[in-house]
Amino acid sequence: MKTYLFNCENGIYEGETFEELDMLQYEEGMTIIPPPAYEHGKVPVFDRRNNEWVVIPIAIAKQLLHIDEANRESKT
Repeated sequence: MKTYLFNCENGIYEGETFEELDMLQYEEGMTIIPPPAYEHGKVPVFDRRNNEWVVIPIAIAKQLLHIDEANRESKT
């Protein structure tokens, strides 16, 4: 089954792959819900609480990535 990958920490779309349906319950960062169409300068982000994709500007996605990096560095 076609599945869609997202970063577990920030939800940013990472691509697609194929996975057995019964294995999805054991894998994090995967959904069978396809991301919506998005235009240049935007990126889909998976909202795990609502089990849906939202599309945000890349500038905001870059901020999310910087927050993730800062959090990882503070833990070391």
